[in-house]
Amino acid sequence: MNKFISMIMLVSLIIIASCTQKNNYMGYDPDHEPDITEAILNAITLERSFTNTIGIFPANSLMLVGNFNGVETRSLMRFGALPDTTWLDSTSFESCEILFERKSQFETDIDIHAYKLMVDWAVGSATWDTIGTEFEDFPTPVEFVSDTDSFYVPFDPAIVEDWIINDSLNYGMLLDAPNALENFVEFFTFNSDDKGPKLKIVAVGDETGYRDTLLLGTTKDTFIGFDENLQKNYDPGKMIIANLPPSRLILKVHVDSIYSQLGITLDELERISMNLAEVQIDSFMVENAYVDDDYISIIPYYVSDIQTDECTYISSTPTSYFIEGDSLSTVNITTVLEGIIRGDLSNPYIALVSKHENKDYSFVDFSDEHSKPALHIIYTKPVLE
Repeated sequence: MNKFISMIMLVSLIIIASCTQKNNYMGYDPDHEPDITEAILNAITLERSFTNTIGIFPANSLMLVGNFNGVETRSLMRFGALPDTTWLDSTSFESCEILFERKSQFETDIDIHAYKLMVDWAVGSATWDTIGTEFEDFPTPVEFVSDTDSFYVPFDPAIVEDWIINDSLNYGMLLDAPNALENFVEFFTFNSDDKGPKLKIVAVGDETGYRDTLLLGTTKDTFIGFDENLQKNYDPGKMIIANLPPSRLILKVHVDSIYSQLGITLDELERISMNLAEVQIDSFMVENAYVDDDYISIIPYYVSDIQTDECTYISSTPTSYFIEGDSLSTVNITTVLEGIIRGDLSNPYIALVSKHENKDYSFVDFSDEHSKPALHIIYTKPVLE
């Protein structure tokens, strides 16, 4: 008898489970392929770019000198680990040089001028305005042309002697390219595996006659920037993602175009599971580019306030890459697009932001005159009643 009751209960549970499965609207329709792939046109449009304030990262591995895209840059550097004054009592300078290692260079050779800094500064807080005009020529002006990857620049020993004797006034020097129009050079800093500038001193002992060579690295170095355009917003026709100054590309999402091309209603679109959403950018949209390390890391932000260009990073948004020379690049916007479609995010705008803003001159300049960005999605339909 107990076995018979158990069998009845088991059959009842199976029937209940079967009925529950049929009405489980979170499940998938077994008669259809779960994942559906679509390429949708005219659902994403490029709108404009806007520029944020220049602010240099302390851990930069590069110093910049020159001018590009209306941005001037100067580099600051200081050799602080010099011998003490007693070293001068028994030693005479034979020569002084500074060794630079160049990372990359845009356009032609660049003439660089070194100046004596007259004000103290700190890495990470030095700005174009804090330095101002607080620099002047050394007793013998120091000029050189950057035309090779590694080179020595002759340096006046009297400058180093002054730094040793008046160490409290040793603020280092500023590198500038006052005549640069559309060219710049990038040097390694001391943050870059010992590739930063080196001060090479060759000295001879007054009594011993022995030659001694010192190779001293900088104790701090950085760069400062200034945007000549003096405006926050670029013209609508200039659409760019750039590291310096930080420039963000604004995209507009046309939700009505998505559901109409899919042949569904907005209500049905809100209930699909968005497995992947990518903006596809082809080579016809790239007007110009200079990409350090051959790619820019891009993160999509949500534009929370289009009037003030306020952007919000959503933590689950993945990093994508624009790779220079590729015929097609994709940017993953899954999380942000899903929020816009479902109404959790009120504005239909997405900003594409470089992950390494204020790092170097890397940029990509876009135009949608000859081609439009496509939206590629992979989604799963819910089981409908």
